[in-house]
Formats: sequence, C-alpha cells, structure tokens
Amino acid sequence: MNLERVLTKLKFDESVSGYALLTNDGSPFLSFALPEHSLPLIQGTMKIHASSLKMMNIMTGDGVVILARVNPEWVLAVNFSELQLGIALKRTQDVVELLKEVDLPAPPTPDEEPEEEMEPEPDVPEAEIEPAETSEPTEEIIEEIPLDEVEIRHGCLILRGPLYNDAASIDSELSRTLKEKYSGLGTDILLMVDEKRTTLKIAEILGKTVDNVIQVLCWCVSKRILDAECPEEQESGIREIVEVPLFEGSLEKAKKEHRQVLELCNGINTLHEIAARLGVQYFEALQSTLPYKGKTLRYVKRDKSTKG
Repeated sequence: MNLERVLTKLKFDESVSGYALLTNDGSPFLSFALPEHSLPLIQGTMKIHASSLKMMNIMTGDGVVILARVNPEWVLAVNFSELQLGIALKRTQDVVELLKEVDLPAPPTPDEEPEEEMEPEPDVPEAEIEPAETSEPTEEIIEEIPLDEVEIRHGCLILRGPLYNDAASIDSELSRTLKEKYSGLGTDILLMVDEKRTTLKIAEILGKTVDNVIQVLCWCVSKRILDAECPEEQESGIREIVEVPLFEGSLEKAKKEHRQVLELCNGINTLHEIAARLGVQYFEALQSTLPYKGKTLRYVKRDKSTKG
C-alpha cells in the first residue's frame, strides 16, 4: 500500500471538501483544500486533547472535521461538507487503517532548543593569564547555485541536499522563506523526497502539475535544500525519462467511460498527454486508470525523445 493510493480514496470522495496530515502541534502537511480559517480551532482542540486524541469531530462553518490519530507522529484531518456524522467517522477510520500500512515520512522537526548558558568561570588575576593563540572556528559555507543554472526535468531523481534538515525544521528561516514563496506546496514536496522518486512521481502523488513542482524544485536545488540526478546527455541530445501508463487488459471488460483513456495508455503517451489529447482534466484521466492500476495497467519508463 502506498500513500498515493490511500489519499486517492479521499481525493475522489465527493463528500470530502478537504483533508490534511497534521503534526502533533496541528501544523498541516500534505494538505489538500483544508480551510485555513479552520486551523486555529483544530490546533486548539489538538492542544487540549493531545494525550488522549484517537478520533473526534469538530463542527466548523465548512462542515464537520474528523480528527483521527494515524500514529504517534501524525493525525489525519478530514473536512466533510455534508455527511452524516456516523458515516464520516467510518470513512475516516477506513482511511486511517490504510495509512497505518504506509511508511509515512517523519514530520519536520522544530529548531533545536538553545543550549543552556554555562556558568561563568571564576575571575582570574590578569597577571596569571597567559595569551594563547586562538583561531576562530570557521563555519562551513554552503554556496547557492544561480537559479538560471538549475535545470530539472520530469525524469530527474530528487535527492536531499545539505540544507534539507534546516528547510524541514518548522521554525527555521529557510522554512519560513519556502512557505512564503510557495505556501504549503514547498513543504509537501520536501516530505515526498525519499531519494527514490522522480519529479514526475512527486507531481503525481501530490496531484500538482509537473511545471509547478519543477518551479519549486529548481528553487530548492538553487538554495541547496535538494539535489537532483538527471539522465545524462547523449550524443543525440538530452534524454528525458518519463513514466507512461501501459494498459494490457481487454478494453471490452473496462467501463465504457474509461475506454477512451485506456486506449491511449499504450506505453508511449504520458497521462498528461492523454488528457490533453482528449480535452479532459488530468484528474479525470487519472481517475479512469485507477481501478486498473496494479492489475491490468502498469507504469513503464521510456525516453521521451524516442516517442513514436
């Protein structure tokens, strides 16, 4: 079970208007349309019930929010617009049970507490003090990369850079700058970096356009928060490795409304290209493939430059 598949259960639930994974202090990560004005109420509730929180509901102006603990580090918050409380609790619990099977990333950690001040040393007469050669400690300077020199493509493998931990710390200046520039998307992308996922995979999991994700990744690489390993240049030019859907089942056995998408899942077209060709939204195309993924549909890698 992977995080992408579990979150899809909420993403396409028409009764769900928003959801987020929350840290124990109520900070939202991997947030999807959860109303920001509801956060103070959610955070206040979590502060009061932190030690005993398992599952509870909060009434807000946007419906009912169900809070459910996934593990000691994460709490799932789901905003239902119009749904009976019992059904909302049951649907949230179903998702929590699935999330328990997912290897969730560790939440960002706040900056370390300042070191305790050391007691002053006793006064020593000046005559007894001998001058000693001292050299000031030099901090390692991590130079930024000019943004116009950074190039990220769909198939690049995204890695954690030397300043990743600093950017992932909730109260660090680098983290605040990231949030000011890219809101919650920047933090969500950091949480998705496991040094195994490509640019395209991160975009698909978060449900964001590849161009938006690349914009954030380029900034993070420039600031040395992230690094990237991209396919090397070949004689014929730069290779771009992308993941494309391949449907190997029978179209006659698929639902009629899914067939036009599945017919183009031939191991050549990306899902974005299929959506553009059919004139439908990306999520509509994605929804047509989800019932078959892992069964008769799988994703394969191909060199984008060799299409055809």
